Amino acid sequence: MDECIFCKIVAKIAPAYIVYEDTDYLAFLDKFPQSRGHLQFIPKKHYQWLYEIPEMGEFFTVAGHIIRVIIPALGVDHVTIASFGRQVAHAHLWIVPQYQQNNVVEEGLGLKTGKEALDEVAHVIKDALLKTPA
Repeated sequence: MDECIFCKIVAKIAPAYIVYEDTDYLAFLDKFPQSRGHLQFIPKKHYQWLYEIPEMGEFFTVAGHIIRVIIPALGVDHVTIASFGRQVAHAHLWIVPQYQQNNVVEEGLGLKTGKEALDEVAHVIKDALLKTPA
């Protein structure tokens, strides 16, 4: 898939803040985050839709592990997940942390997207994932 940006990220041709990688899957910070720590979780092999992934159960097991690790690491209230599939024609799962402040859940709580802020959140997530094996 020469034109697929997610395939380019998998091939390390396009830049991304990768926070998780194994032989089959990759998680990286979203380029246009809805909240601090918003991730895209993808299979490395190109599929257009999530339901095309042969090992869908394994895909969601790994996603669940990532979610359970980032909740305490980022001080997240809860996480929403979604799969829209229209922005990029590569199967992907949005993992969007939700933060609670004054009893109101706010998606963009303190959202900073500069390189320093992205480096910091990527480091926090990667460090937490390394310390918590699946």
